[in-house]
Amino acid sequence: MPGKLLCIAASMALALGAQSVARAGTTDSTTGALTGTIIRPILVTANQGLQFGVIVRPSAGSGTVTLTNAGALSVTGTGAIALPSSSAHAAMFTVSGEGGQTFSLTIDSTVTLTNAAPSGGTLAVSTTNDAGCTAACALGGIVGQTTSATLSFHVGGTFPTSSATHTGSYSGTLNTVVSYN
Repeated sequence: MPGKLLCIAASMALALGAQSVARAGTTDSTTGALTGTIIRPILVTANQGLQFGVIVRPSAGSGTVTLTNAGALSVTGTGAIALPSSSAHAAMFTVSGEGGQTFSLTIDSTVTLTNAAPSGGTLAVSTTNDAGCTAACALGGIVGQTTSATLSFHVGGTFPTSSATHTGSYSGTLNTVVSYN
């Protein structure tokens, strides 16, 4: 029995020794820095809508109505004209946000204009813009200097017309989306 007691005592000593050794190196602590930066939200504002003005459709055949990003209007087709008294102008948008930030810009490449007159009809407008960027646009300024910045751009468009184009007033919407990268 003394051997058995010795064995139990040795086992307990080993267990207690192992616990005290394990406790000595299993806990540690440190601190870490926490930082954050708050920036202005990105906004896009429609300053002016795209206005093709008043167009006389071609008397025969087909033609094209084009409004450049700079607001120059041209009409092709036999007898087709833009009335000089009409106020054609390109759309204008302004993006504002935190200076030095990059963002993506998405503008509808095609817009459907719908005729409000009972005769109906639609026009498919292909848009153009002078923003000069899509996935990697930049707001001026330097990151971290908490300055606001803006980027303005214009949108024009083109649509086909023909002697069969329904008369009436056409309208639609142009979607423009901006997101910080």
